[in-house]
Amino acid sequence: MVRKALITIAGRATRLAPLSEVVPKAMFALVDAGGRVAPVLHAILREAASAGMEQVGVIWSPWQAGMVSKYIDIAAGGDSWGLPANVEYITQESPSGFGDAVLRGCDFVGDEPFMLLLGDHIYIEKDGEPSCGSQTVAAFGSADAAAVIGVQEVLTRDISKVGVVRGVETGGGIYRCTDFIEKPDPDTAARRLVTPGLPEGAFLAHAGIYVFSPEIFDCLRQISSSGSKSGPEVELSDAQGLLMCKDPNRYLLYRLAGQAYDIGTAGGYAEAVSVFRQKGRIL
Repeated sequence: MVRKALITIAGRATRLAPLSEVVPKAMFALVDAGGRVAPVLHAILREAASAGMEQVGVIWSPWQAGMVSKYIDIAAGGDSWGLPANVEYITQESPSGFGDAVLRGCDFVGDEPFMLLLGDHIYIEKDGEPSCGSQTVAAFGSADAAAVIGVQEVLTRDISKVGVVRGVETGGGIYRCTDFIEKPDPDTAARRLVTPGLPEGAFLAHAGIYVFSPEIFDCLRQISSSGSKSGPEVELSDAQGLLMCKDPNRYLLYRLAGQAYDIGTAGGYAEAVSVFRQKGRIL
């Protein structure tokens, strides 16, 4: 049973500078379909709560602490807000990679499977469907999985921005992952990452939502001690690749019935704001 979630908001503030040098991206404002205003982080916490997460660990950088904790302490204490009541804070002292941030959540998670959500993605499920978080947790529960990665369809023009995967469908929206590359070029993607059954020019890509067994921490430790292929920082993608090599039949993908929106770029944030104003819910 998945009961805990990590939300990563730590990291360098570069993609939307200068605003994100002052305000964490997770605190950028959204307006929902009911006219209520809340930060991106509220939508992510609500995503975790909708999936049944009883405890949430927010991984932050020290400079983000004051603004984020003040908001969470107020919002999570209100029964009407629909957020997890138990929120803990985990500090990444310096920006040492996404994988390093996740590894700092090891003690909080313990020996349990957990959900991982990115602090710069929000989700809108298809009409009549459970939340994207709930879908991914249910997919993990229905399979003997070491990992279930939420994915969505993207076109060639967008693959340089995301982690792209190749999968073999096993039924119920679940795929066994056979390959993935972080931000591939179009030629490499066409050669290695075409998932059977998708339209020409379409690929499956990471959507910023994951459910992992604790095995991912062993992989992160191994990457941290041996050095990352991606450079001095510890990257989650390297640990994912190691986990897939160790346990290929249990490294799975789930195609979301919904859409993820990356607020980490100006265009992505503008799109997310527009869609959330039409369909999003703060409460």
